[in-house]
Amino acid sequence: MTKKYVILNIYTSPETELDELFGLCHEQYNCLGIEEFSLEESTVDEILGEKAFSGGDVTHETIEEVESKLSSDDARTFRLYFDLLPEGLEETLVKMKSQGTLINYSFDQKLEEDWNETWRGFYAPIEVSERIKIIPEWIEEDVEKSVRIYPGMGFGTGTHETTFLCLKLLDKILDDLPKDGECLDFGCGSGILGIAAIKYLKYKTCFMDIDKPALDNCLYNLQLNFKGDNLEGSSLVHREKFKTEKKYDLVFANILENVLILEKGPILNSLKEKGFLIVSGLLNHQVDTIIKEYPEVSKLDVVSQNDWSAILFRG
Repeated sequence: MTKKYVILNIYTSPETELDELFGLCHEQYNCLGIEEFSLEESTVDEILGEKAFSGGDVTHETIEEVESKLSSDDARTFRLYFDLLPEGLEETLVKMKSQGTLINYSFDQKLEEDWNETWRGFYAPIEVSERIKIIPEWIEEDVEKSVRIYPGMGFGTGTHETTFLCLKLLDKILDDLPKDGECLDFGCGSGILGIAAIKYLKYKTCFMDIDKPALDNCLYNLQLNFKGDNLEGSSLVHREKFKTEKKYDLVFANILENVLILEKGPILNSLKEKGFLIVSGLLNHQVDTIIKEYPEVSKLDVVSQNDWSAILFRG
């Protein structure tokens, strides 16, 4: 039987902050993933004219040019994905709409096979830097120099700013990280960050997540990138079985602000002295809060794109 999933479409003004709603959807309503609406190709063509693209690598300079030409009063659209329509969610949305927080919302139901076709329609290679590149499963390229990802529903693919920013920070410290080190991908999702640590640093990596489907997607992506390779020393661990006795040279935590605060102990206890910690999943205004919540480590850098930010700390 073909599986179905539910999409919640949210329409809101550019200045509206939805982090509380997103946190609620993750913690209470088992949200599989959140996607900020991507422009249709016809819209991009109209905005860029002769510079419009159809396929090939989508540079972030191009994306920024498109975004800069959108009027400031354009509504923002988000898609949230669920296995089932969560009980109580619509009541929350009705209240937010009556308060003026939301312009509107709607629900769609799709077959899981439709998800795959949708992704193939707009997912293109992403060049983070000269050294780091993300490619989808179906594109044949040099796998040795690229991280290969199956864009499973609700998991990181590099298209979202938080994942992209983590990889930008990784690129900045690639030459500063020790040889033969180890990495923890805390809240790994698709595993894209930990896979990058294996690919570009040869690190033994622990992939940890609270969500079983995320670990399944992570395992699939590991097989895509390293089938036949010996990954002895790397592991996939459910949050319930994760222990913090081990220390890592590099820790990724691309999760929400409230989870970064809630899981601060395990995250910091997993970091080696002088180790690097990259945290994301943060809206721009949440950066100062996390810096204050993490006084045990030193802030080295903050990078931002659109509404999102990532922070580089050192132990």
